[in-house]
Amino acid sequence: MLGVVGGVASYFYKGSTEPRFSLRFFISKLVLAFFVGKVAGEFIAADNQFKSGYIMLLGFFAYPVLAVLEVKVKGWVENYNPRGPP
Repeated sequence: MLGVVGGVASYFYKGSTEPRFSLRFFISKLVLAFFVGKVAGEFIAADNQFKSGYIMLLGFFAYPVLAVLEVKVKGWVENYNPRGPP
């Protein structure tokens, strides 16, 4: 849920949205922020005192985080060769 808080903040941040409210875009941003916050939160140690802040920031920056993950994971999958070099 902390990722969603970051997503809401990102949606209403002055430079990131048009003056018109779009329910569809708002909900899609919340879903993406929740996804990024949930996935990234699993990789942060539970005893980290800044975990909540990290998750909210990742929710705020959901689109750039997903773009980086897409590029990196796609590269890892393309380079994966379980049988060794050909």
